[in-house]
Amino acid sequence: MQRSVQLLRKMSSTAASTPKKIKIDIVSDIVCPWCYIGKIRLEKAISSYRSKPENKDVQFEVNWFPYQLDPSASKTPIPKMTNYANKFGPTRAPLIRDRMIKVGEAEGIHFKYGGNIVNTLDSHRLVWFATRKGKQDEMVTELFKNYFEEDKCGEIPTLIESAVKVGLDREEVEKFLKSDEGVQEVQQEIERAKLQGVQGVPNFTFNEKFVLSGAQEPSTFEEVFDKTV
Repeated sequence: MQRSVQLLRKMSSTAASTPKKIKIDIVSDIVCPWCYIGKIRLEKAISSYRSKPENKDVQFEVNWFPYQLDPSASKTPIPKMTNYANKFGPTRAPLIRDRMIKVGEAEGIHFKYGGNIVNTLDSHRLVWFATRKGKQDEMVTELFKNYFEEDKCGEIPTLIESAVKVGLDREEVEKFLKSDEGVQEVQQEIERAKLQGVQGVPNFTFNEKFVLSGAQEPSTFEEVFDKTV
């Protein structure tokens, strides 16, 4: 899970930005705790930035794109802490857990480490589906809360209930998740992110001009907002 803070880098000097509008493209994985923290910190930054009189007219557009930290993960659920122990070792896993709980508390996130973890492809497909229904951000928020605060993994029944909770039609969602629709599109978006140089998440791109990697502090986001508009 990407935790390092990378330096801001300028992408293309020819990329045009829309005056008074900041488009933020976020590449993330549903089971990445730093992605959830990054979302909360970004929202705090946007709220703080727009509270200033000189920035009240700045509009923000936030788009979420998929990434899989472990694309080979099984669709059969396994306990979160077992997964952590397998990945980081039995000694390091509880240390990471305790650190994340502490960091989360400071952001108002109540991380839990019971429950299971499964392959995140279906979760990303559901976000892809919700995007086409105008419910992208709501869906991303719900999936983060489910996994990190309610010990619910991304199995189909849980995904269906999550979709209904944000206002999507149950029958449409059930039909969609039982199909292969969106699989190719999600995988293409993941590959596109890799081709653009994304190697870890969260990854934030601002008006196709600047990139931040890692769950930055709100003040860092605001500095980039100033550079972007």
